[in-house]
Amino acid sequence: MVQSFSLSLAAVDILFEQLKLGHAPFPFEVPHLGTTHTERAQIRDAVFRDLEGRGLMRRGRLDADAEAALTTFARGRVALTAAAKLDGGEKLFARSAGDGQFAVLAKRDGNLIVFTMIRPEGLVPEIVDLIPSARPAPGQSVTLVKPEPRTQNPRRAEPDSYDPFAGMSAPASRSSVQERAVQRMFEKPTKRMGQFTAFTQGRKGEHRHLSPVVWFDTEDGRIFSTSRKAEDGQTWLTYAPGDNARITQQLTAQIQPYLQ
Repeated sequence: MVQSFSLSLAAVDILFEQLKLGHAPFPFEVPHLGTTHTERAQIRDAVFRDLEGRGLMRRGRLDADAEAALTTFARGRVALTAAAKLDGGEKLFARSAGDGQFAVLAKRDGNLIVFTMIRPEGLVPEIVDLIPSARPAPGQSVTLVKPEPRTQNPRRAEPDSYDPFAGMSAPASRSSVQERAVQRMFEKPTKRMGQFTAFTQGRKGEHRHLSPVVWFDTEDGRIFSTSRKAEDGQTWLTYAPGDNARITQQLTAQIQPYLQ
């Protein structure tokens, strides 16, 4: 059984066409290569030769385990995506997907996508552990109503930073205790930041994405943020100290109802 394999973007493009999987799913961008039938055929032949040389294809047929991994990657009933900016400007793009019986983790590595079969129960922790471990920042969790957008003179976030109140209205002098507590969380420079987003597929094939879990690291530790919409339409934001274990717990609680 193939446990892990890598594919070039060209191979993903060709195999998705062959398996009728449509476009590569978020967060990956895979270009469609070849503008003519001849160019397309040449690319396909080169991809197949490479796959056969690595034992991933035989007589034009993709290895069954690799095919199952790609199908789950594209059409898994539940999926989690990760996008992050890490140390030294390194960027992370990854996706885990599963159907309760089979799961796969895909990660961008330069011009390759690396696919790894994982246990179904590893759907969340495997992708969360792609980000560095960090201790929770000091302090308590804070929940507040999402501020309304400003109509005049909105606050602007600095480049490469995240300001939870960018574009919002209340001046700092009139901010609530909760807002001031959140503002203090953002006083230190951000070292790393990113988000995880869960996607689900209903029994009729409809897709939906759940509220993202946003996280960032400063020298003090890690904070993560979640949101929920109340029955009255108000959106509530929660900022809390966190680490990989707490983020895993939050995401697991989000997707658990869709794995029944």
